Amino acid sequence: MPSRQKSKAHESPSPAHTDLISAKDACAMLGIKLATLYTYVSRGRLHPIARADTRTNLYLRHEVEGLLARSTGRMGLPTGASTALRKGQPVVNSSITEITDQGPSYRGHLASDLVRHPGNFEAVAELLWSGVLPGAQHTWPVEPPEVDLKVALDAMHFERMPSLRMMRVLSIAATAMGGGTLVEELRSGSITRYSRQMLFAFAGCFGVLGPTHGYCDVVGERPIAAHILNSLGIQQTPQRLNAVNAGLIMCADHDLSSSTFSARVAASTGAGLHACIVTALATHVGVTLAGGCDQADQLIRGFASTAQIKARVSQAERNRERLPGFTLPLYPHGDPRATFLIEIAHQLGTPSRQAEMAFRFIENVHNQLGMPPNLAAGLIALCLASGLPERTASTLWGTGRAAGWIAHVLEQRLAGFQIRPRSNYIASGKRTE
Repeated sequence: MPSRQKSKAHESPSPAHTDLISAKDACAMLGIKLATLYTYVSRGRLHPIARADTRTNLYLRHEVEGLLARSTGRMGLPTGASTALRKGQPVVNSSITEITDQGPSYRGHLASDLVRHPGNFEAVAELLWSGVLPGAQHTWPVEPPEVDLKVALDAMHFERMPSLRMMRVLSIAATAMGGGTLVEELRSGSITRYSRQMLFAFAGCFGVLGPTHGYCDVVGERPIAAHILNSLGIQQTPQRLNAVNAGLIMCADHDLSSSTFSARVAASTGAGLHACIVTALATHVGVTLAGGCDQADQLIRGFASTAQIKARVSQAERNRERLPGFTLPLYPHGDPRATFLIEIAHQLGTPSRQAEMAFRFIENVHNQLGMPPNLAAGLIALCLASGLPERTASTLWGTGRAAGWIAHVLEQRLAGFQIRPRSNYIASGKRTE
């Protein structure tokens, strides 16, 4: 991808005019003068968005709000839940994942390095859960769930739904598997077994996107990536296996994203593992996460010509629209996960016409609008280049992230406290400074 960066932007992929504010409004929110705003920009604390149709810059509301929250905390003022839980204020200690300029680092190992070696999702899941990285690729023995997931999913008649939400499919599978209470899990020593079973079950859920449009039984001792391709009805090749493993690994964790935090909140109350994952999936389905990935999937796959791409990018520029699948505030110079996955997508061989148009659209949005692709766009490019069907990207995201959710559930249980933030009460009709 081109190296030129124009701005830092917001994780939510849904377009909204109110996300962009003027310099005057940014100064008013921060209580500063225009000269101070420019100082923040020069120091890299704010990243203006230059518009081709005007000489003025715009700023992302959430980035300004995050700067306000950090400034308030440094002044010794009570930040409370209203600021501590918004954009970057630490609320729990964790040893699982660090966000770096090179992307997420899982227990001291960059995710991109883990894609290169050992290169399989199972090893990364074990690293997240235990802190120990296996030295070579390996597989897990399949332990069938105690319930018939095919019957459970077939009863939902997904083919009749006007808009399929794969996070709902994964939630149904996790709910049907049930699992015991926390006490039962601990006494039986079945946490690792439950965790593996859940990931195998999610691999079978990819069958809903495949030719059978239903759950695909997971059989045989082979990598989870291979089970996913089998469920999708896609021919397995070394290149495709590597691509699926890369997608799963790059999605495995990202610190305290909203869905991960939800899983930890559930874990802190003593909920069982399955309930914690269902809680995370219910959050992950939102439009700022997997729901937005589905929106981006539909957008990026929808171009048949360069003229259509130019028209859509021009429309977004006129409307000051943030397109789904682009920009992420944690990475002011672009999401390294997306860059990494798109590079892998380019290495998969001669792209299809649809994949070629997708690559061109992503590049045009980056160059013309200053919006680098985020994880969603990277996953979509990877899936298109691999010949995987629509909505596979969000399903890879949910399945890969489940490994991280499990790690956070385990860590929260060891922490031994209930997560219970307090609100900042504001009397009706009154405002606080």
